[in-house]
Amino acid sequence: MGIRPDTMQAIAWAIAAGATGLAGALIANFFYIVPTVGETLGIVAFVTVSLGGFGSVPGALVAGLLIGVIESLSGYLIGAVYKDIVVYVLFLSFLWFRPQGLMGKM
Repeated sequence: MGIRPDTMQAIAWAIAAGATGLAGALIANFFYIVPTVGETLGIVAFVTVSLGGFGSVPGALVAGLLIGVIESLSGYLIGAVYKDIVVYVLFLSFLWFRPQGLMGKM
């Protein structure tokens, strides 16, 4: 009479593996296939989660939208080469004043 944790964990791992495989197949259409193809995307994902606050799903959602808008605007206004630098500089300057992130608890 309850949820079996082992079954739920197996289902969560299966969904995560399927989403990762789908993401890899979609990325292969736009980037060359090399061992470091997801390095930049992984760093931006880490920046998104840490900017939103670790453990905060709404914070990660807001941070993802914010980072997407910042990348798009800086890529358009400054240049596509510098869009990641702008995101990292704004991320570091934001965390300097609020280390717990957007919606993280102190």
